[in-house]
Amino acid sequence: MIAEPDFRLADFEPADAASELAESSIWAGDLTVLAEHHTTPEGTHSYLVAHDRSMTWGVPGDPALVAIKITRDLRERTFTFETANHASLAFAQNWLIEHGCPPKQIAQAKGTS
Repeated sequence: MIAEPDFRLADFEPADAASELAESSIWAGDLTVLAEHHTTPEGTHSYLVAHDRSMTWGVPGDPALVAIKITRDLRERTFTFETANHASLAFAQNWLIEHGCPPKQIAQAKGTS
């Protein structure tokens, strides 16, 4: 497993206020990536499922997994950032698939086979 995600947003700016808020509400240091997929070679999209360790301090029963979709506009150097919290890995993976992630690329968590 990867200890901290790399959102690959160096030199990019949020495309809108919603993306800025979503990105600023995620603390990369609190996340452990369970599954991820980055499109290649352009790198226009990233899809991640991560465990948010900060949720242990929140309301009991709140979902501790977060699905993250990042879309980059390489020409404008902007990004959109979407997140959704989920109670299980399968729900988080399904949300990413519904948002354009190839199913085989996000099907298994890192470190499993």
